[in-house]
Amino acid sequence: MLEKFQDLVGKIIITKSGNRYTLTETAGSGAQGIVYKESQGKYMVKFYYPSSIRQIDNDILEKLVFIQKVQKPGNFVAIRDLIDTPYIGYVMDMVVEHKPLNTYLIPNKNENFADWYNSGYGLRERLYIGYVIAKAFHALSEDNLSYCDISGNNILVKFSNTAVSVRMIDIDNIYVAGRGQSSVLGTPRYIAPEVVNKTHNPDIFTDNYSLAVILFELLRVGHPYVSDEIEDGTPEDEEAAYAGKTGYVTDQNSKNMLPAYVAFTDTLKNLFKKCFINGKKNRMERPSAQQFELALLDAVNKVIKCPSCGSWHYPRRENDKYTCPWCDSESKPLAFLTFYDELFEVNSDITEALKEGKEKPVSSYILREGKNYIHSSYILRSVNSNNLNWGGRNDKYLTIAKDADGYHAYNEFSKAKIFVKKYVSGEMVLVEPHKDQPLISGDKIFFDSPDNKDAIKNNDKQFKLIRSALFAEVNQ
Repeated sequence: MLEKFQDLVGKIIITKSGNRYTLTETAGSGAQGIVYKESQGKYMVKFYYPSSIRQIDNDILEKLVFIQKVQKPGNFVAIRDLIDTPYIGYVMDMVVEHKPLNTYLIPNKNENFADWYNSGYGLRERLYIGYVIAKAFHALSEDNLSYCDISGNNILVKFSNTAVSVRMIDIDNIYVAGRGQSSVLGTPRYIAPEVVNKTHNPDIFTDNYSLAVILFELLRVGHPYVSDEIEDGTPEDEEAAYAGKTGYVTDQNSKNMLPAYVAFTDTLKNLFKKCFINGKKNRMERPSAQQFELALLDAVNKVIKCPSCGSWHYPRRENDKYTCPWCDSESKPLAFLTFYDELFEVNSDITEALKEGKEKPVSSYILREGKNYIHSSYILRSVNSNNLNWGGRNDKYLTIAKDADGYHAYNEFSKAKIFVKKYVSGEMVLVEPHKDQPLISGDKIFFDSPDNKDAIKNNDKQFKLIRSALFAEVNQ
């Protein structure tokens, strides 16, 4: 039985470190406790409902001490100060000028769906927000921490045409596997099946599930297990779907949400299938936050803006014509890179490489006006790695810039051994640091990175895997 929680509006609270805060109004409440605003307008103060059991309250305070000290990614709003009287609680920064992710997940009933979805930068905006969220959870998992309660209420977003800020609140949800039990199981719509079935505590693998659900919703505006039949069914049907007791939605039974071909690249489509089909029963099959991070960044670099309706979309070519999926008008890219894996003999000269080599397409990148930054995840891949599963730093590697004279490969970041093989002459030209090389359709860029030490032996010869990129402009 919980003790009665007194109204603290107007009260002065003294933290464990001696700081004083005057509480001005309640900002919200939930199953755990109540959040207040304070008079400085800089912080929020959260109090837990008392449990009437001293050990439980002591455990909460001990957990807060741990969370305050442990290293966390900057996206997660930190605990500034702790409180142990009159109730257990903590002080955190107030997040301003951000809006809940739910504004991207729940359509505005007073607005046409297409207008609502495509407001701002539409699909491009959603993909980039998803990328930043996945990147934050990748960083959290690197420290063996799990968030436990990923939801559209706990993620706050600020988007502009130059930057994206994503902040995660309710930092007290963070949990370390092996340190007792998590006090939060999660929000029903996002809880992993094994947590619902009480066979596992929340952990990194359940976070991977919850992250995948919220990314799916961000892009398709629907739940991966809620088909049209479930949508029109009973609350019990919906509850069973959230628990993973129904099948993964198909293109045929999910007309209540955006079609997969409009929202997903092939890589994203495969990651979601892996999570919600294979990963429903086998937690270890679920894609990691890093895999989603790289796949979403790749997807950001595959969208174009329709000149007719202004919607961002993936180039869709049917019957030799590019069309926008929102208005069916002609909408096509300006230029693109197609990336390949190629083999050449290790001891051969780079200019002689590939004469007998073989190439395999692995990815693509849509080029736009101005600067296009090609990240290292497109280039530095292990010979044994899966597509978009590179495990190193994802920094900027090469710039492809377009000006009045056309496109140029610009070695802006001083990388070693970047060559352009000219389509007309066949000449292999080294792109020196901070120099550029003009590009025409058919030119091919080769990346012979010193970081790529993988070699394949065959008949006493060693072959090296090299990444290349074919440049092509689309006839306008």
